[in-house]
Amino acid sequence: MTLVEVIVAVGVLAMMLGGILSSLVQMRRQAAASVAQNCALTIVQGYIEQIKNIPLQQFVNSDPFDQQNNPRLTVSFALPTMKEQAVSSIQLRTTPSTVALSTLTGARPGVTPTGVVDNLQSFDMDSRLIPGTASWATVWPGANASLTAYPMTVPGKTDLRMNFWVQISDLSPTSPAQTKVYGVVIVYTWQHLDGGVIKYRMDSVRTMRSVVQTF
Repeated sequence: MTLVEVIVAVGVLAMMLGGILSSLVQMRRQAAASVAQNCALTIVQGYIEQIKNIPLQQFVNSDPFDQQNNPRLTVSFALPTMKEQAVSSIQLRTTPSTVALSTLTGARPGVTPTGVVDNLQSFDMDSRLIPGTASWATVWPGANASLTAYPMTVPGKTDLRMNFWVQISDLSPTSPAQTKVYGVVIVYTWQHLDGGVIKYRMDSVRTMRSVVQTF
């Protein structure tokens, strides 16, 4: 073989190996993004199941036998939920029903619209959870600064940082409390690293709830 043939063969081999390496890196990035997405969805589904089964007076923050429309849905109130066994209770504050649903679902990831209540949480993935008061400004631009983030973690690539927007709406405002049906929407955003670049993803889960807890 001549020197030219060797150089050409090495060049072709380098291009082939470069393509294979690029494919492997892309597959790794997609797998990491999929893991983060599945973790986020699992967490939200857990919250949905808890919300569907809490007593109605906690769900709508009022007397379940009140025959009138529920005015408390127009203000923010807390829903008690469990996050993990090490924590007794985590409260998810609702966004008032007066905020248009399109404001929640049409928002840009990473920025909280006016009137929407943040529920900022960190989920430690590498056993380095520490209590702290680190600002969310570096990880969630535009977040409601009046909220205290529960608890932050040591910066790490495997930590899952999420924001939840929870809204409850009365789907049958003229019905008595015994026959009311409520709509629940959780818009959630999660943050993950994609090739060393922070990416925000957003999705939503919806369900309904009546007096019967498992409806």
